[in-house]
Amino acid sequence: MTYVPRLYDEIVRDQLTTLTGGTVREELVMPATGDLPKLRNRPVRRVSHLDGQVAGKDGKPLAYTFGTADFVLVSSNNDGNLDLIRFRDGGRRPIAGSTLVVNYYPIQTPPVPLTDLNVGSVVRTLVESVARELAQTYQQLQKVYDSAYLDTAQGPSLDRVVALVGVSRLPAGHPVVKLRFSRHADSPGQITLPAGTAVTDASGNRYLTAASITIEPNETSLEVLAVGESSATKPVLENELNRLEQAIAGVSIVANPEAARALSAGESDDDLRRRAKGALHGAVRGTVDAIRFGLLSVPGVKSVDITELPNGIPGELSVAIAYGSDTPEVRAEAQRRLDELRPAGVRILRKDAASLAVRVLVKLTLAGAGVPSSQLASVTDPIGAALRDYLNGLAPGSTARKSKMQALALGDARVHDATVVLQPTGGAETEELVLAPGQAIAVTSVEFPAPAAERAPAITAKVSVILPLHLIGVTTEADATDALTKSVAAYVAKGAPDLPLSVDGLLGAVRDDTRFAIIRAEAVLTVEKGDRFSQLVDGSGSYTPSPNEGLVVGNVGVQVRPGTV
Repeated sequence: MTYVPRLYDEIVRDQLTTLTGGTVREELVMPATGDLPKLRNRPVRRVSHLDGQVAGKDGKPLAYTFGTADFVLVSSNNDGNLDLIRFRDGGRRPIAGSTLVVNYYPIQTPPVPLTDLNVGSVVRTLVESVARELAQTYQQLQKVYDSAYLDTAQGPSLDRVVALVGVSRLPAGHPVVKLRFSRHADSPGQITLPAGTAVTDASGNRYLTAASITIEPNETSLEVLAVGESSATKPVLENELNRLEQAIAGVSIVANPEAARALSAGESDDDLRRRAKGALHGAVRGTVDAIRFGLLSVPGVKSVDITELPNGIPGELSVAIAYGSDTPEVRAEAQRRLDELRPAGVRILRKDAASLAVRVLVKLTLAGAGVPSSQLASVTDPIGAALRDYLNGLAPGSTARKSKMQALALGDARVHDATVVLQPTGGAETEELVLAPGQAIAVTSVEFPAPAAERAPAITAKVSVILPLHLIGVTTEADATDALTKSVAAYVAKGAPDLPLSVDGLLGAVRDDTRFAIIRAEAVLTVEKGDRFSQLVDGSGSYTPSPNEGLVVGNVGVQVRPGTV
């Protein structure tokens, strides 16, 4: 349910139309084709006001008042009795399916007892006085409506709303601290820590995280604000908070890099809302989001896929769980949380994600003369760990992408080229693997055949790029720069006489629509060889390396532009 207050000018207009015998606020639905329905009190003398919605520049509905340049009053039967609103070909048209609100004057109306509606007359003054009081009442009701919702309530009203989930505003002097959670080096997948995760020191001082966080597979640590359990909680010194009250799978270390501080003023409305939303996830029951969040907060659960009406039958819910740590204890805890959160009378269909055993084969070509065998593990071990984390962390139904795996393998400067091959049990070798819904990868082994070595070529050309882009979602500039540096390196490494470099080829190789959008028209690729250089732009030219020419990556200039796409 939504509430939209009526404005003063709308109220006055409708009151004056009613006093003069008109019809107010009749609603008509704009059809996709054909004419509008006929007006109810027909025949009609004139239309005094017509409101509706038109499509804005971004396609979103935009409120609009139509004028005589947009529509005309016509006779549907060609008998001279006007009864239908028809939009002109050159005027603005409402969105199909939207509702129009029209004020008009029928030809036949009862006698009007009040006729002096001029500004300043007794009737006009009384009407405007009543309209002003009504408009103020609408605005007061807007405040009442807003005060009932977490996103819009303010001050004391917000205090009452958050109290429903057991949260209260932090007063001045309340201790707060920033906590850093670090993952185990061999821990795969995402690690979710719900709001309210308790951390203590040696003396039992207890701090609770103020928001839920998720440590992604490519992150080693993540920080979150925590608040003292009460105003009497002792402010702790640096690195004193180092004990998780309950062990969390995948988390190795928790610490506070800085000493706790006391709030100089009471908690703001915005901060209180953010903290209450975390508590709300833990308090809500019976919704799809509550079930998903509750299951993801179970240590060992990697991802959750929930489908409503899986068989087209009301009252059924399909829940598929992918486990990062598949043990009887983890499955029992997931079932307990599911029983706790599911709506009464709803049947849960469990379709836990099946593990697909996959063998990974990584063929490396090392730069120059390669590395001694005693140092080879320093190259292969980090690559193997990164590939395990990426593949084991994939959600059911997603795709193990060739470009991503190759970028992980090329993260070491000593690697000149890499080919990553996946072989699922009973299947053929492939460089990309699409998982079925309800299917997750379990890496059985990561194998490295003896790598090839490539002597440094006689000629070296340096390839630099400038990539203006818009960030998407929560992607940061650092994330985009890191991903593009690896992807550009992978693309440049493939340059050869039969595979020339071009901006079009580069953009296709580094494309990642989930994290950023590159501005194609402004992308530049520059190749420097000796005292000569070639500059390429989209749709203009390519660079073909000679047989004895080596390519190295120079500067990868990532330019983040404001706005989103």
